[in-house]
Amino acid sequence: MSDDDNVTSLPVKFKNPPSEDGPMLKVIDLRFGDNGCNHRYFYRDGRMQHVGYLIREGETEVECGNCHTRLDPMFVLRIMANEETQWLRTRTAYVAEMQRLNERRRTKCDHCGKMTRISVR
Repeated sequence: MSDDDNVTSLPVKFKNPPSEDGPMLKVIDLRFGDNGCNHRYFYRDGRMQHVGYLIREGETEVECGNCHTRLDPMFVLRIMANEETQWLRTRTAYVAEMQRLNERRRTKCDHCGKMTRISVR
């Protein structure tokens, strides 16, 4: 008795294999779209610059200042909110560090290793 005698085939139809036309969904690199712009930053003269956004009064879409593609306003709002959050965190850390440095009265001398008063001007 072979293993094939114990197998019962199910009445299941399999899907046809995908056609050679190409994939239905195309994954693009999130850093750069089809036109080479990621709508966040671009490089000019070897320096990274943030993209400006063109907002026309009375319209519901925003235009990329680099490639002039129409963008979803929520996409632009999320980018700007992330940049503002990052700026606020950096500012908070800077203010805390400056306050800590302003409270210091003495520091260790690099030459002799003794504690020396910090001159305040």
